[in-house]
Amino acid sequence: MNLAENDFLSVEPLMVARLNAALSGLSPAVHVLTAADLADVAEARQPVPAVHVIYDGFRVVEARGDGLVYRLEHTWLAVTATRNVANTRTGAAARRDASALMAKAGAALAGFVPTGFSNPLRVTTPPRPGFRTGYQYLPLAFLHQTFFHASPP
Repeated sequence: MNLAENDFLSVEPLMVARLNAALSGLSPAVHVLTAADLADVAEARQPVPAVHVIYDGFRVVEARGDGLVYRLEHTWLAVTATRNVANTRTGAAARRDASALMAKAGAALAGFVPTGFSNPLRVTTPPRPGFRTGYQYLPLAFLHQTFFHASPP
């Protein structure tokens, strides 16, 4: 659990730093990007290979009776993005590249205990992968929990 109150996005820079450390030195260089980094980037101009760290919302796990404290479970995506046009009809080359990167990203984040948290990130079921004109997107999904404290009246 993260004891930092009401900071839904506190794990994002920690995940980015973890991935940057784990993926440094790979060739070609892997970009670790957030939703903010990708906000105005057209698909054809995005840096690849990359891992996109994207917040995917939360669910309430537990609520205290007075409504002032909630335990939340957040979902974060680590989406590998690669481009390989060697065989765009089947996408086999792009899938191969994305799969190799996915294995490295998954190994870096599975069981990772971010600073300030007492529990590791947990793998959960991700959304479906995507493929378009040589771009392959393979998502991993991770859960972590925080507490939300409402301000008393």
